[in-house]
Amino acid sequence: MDTFYDTTGVPMTLSFDPAEFREEQAKHVLVFPFYQGKLLFTIHTKRGYELPGGKVEPGESSIAAAIRETYEETGYHLSAIKKIGQYTVGDSIVKDIYVAEAERQVATIIEGSVGGAFISDKIPTAEELRSDERYSAFVKDDVYPLTIAHLRDLGYIK
Repeated sequence: MDTFYDTTGVPMTLSFDPAEFREEQAKHVLVFPFYQGKLLFTIHTKRGYELPGGKVEPGESSIAAAIRETYEETGYHLSAIKKIGQYTVGDSIVKDIYVAEAERQVATIIEGSVGGAFISDKIPTAEELRSDERYSAFVKDDVYPLTIAHLRDLGYIK
C-alpha cells in the first residue's frame, strides 16, 4: 500500500492488492479508459482534462457507476472493464479504480460541467500533467503515475 498526500495536503492511500481493499463498498470511482490504446479523458469545463469518475448512486454497484460515469462524461461505451485498485482520500472517501476498453463514442456529451472527450496521443507522464495547466488537479496527485505504472506492469500499456 502506498501512502502520500493529494495536491492540497490531504493524506491518501492506494493499493492494487485486493486483500488490502476496504470491505465497505466504495462511494466513488475512477476510470482509466483506453480507446485504441490511447487514454481517454473527459474535459471538465472548469477543472480541465481529467479521467472519468464520480459518485456511486444509491443502490448502484461500483462497476455500474464506472460504466455510467464514463458514458456521461465522454459519450463512450465500454466493451471491457476491470477493477484494479482502490484508494482513499482522508479517512472517509473510498474510490475504486477501474481500467476499461472504450469501444466507441455513441454520443457527444457537452452539458453542465462536461465539455466533451479528449483522447491523448500518448500516455502523459506525471511531470507533463503537473506542468500542463489544461489538466485538472485531480490527475496531479500520485494516484495517476502509480496507476499508470501498475497498468504497464499488467500489460495494458506497451
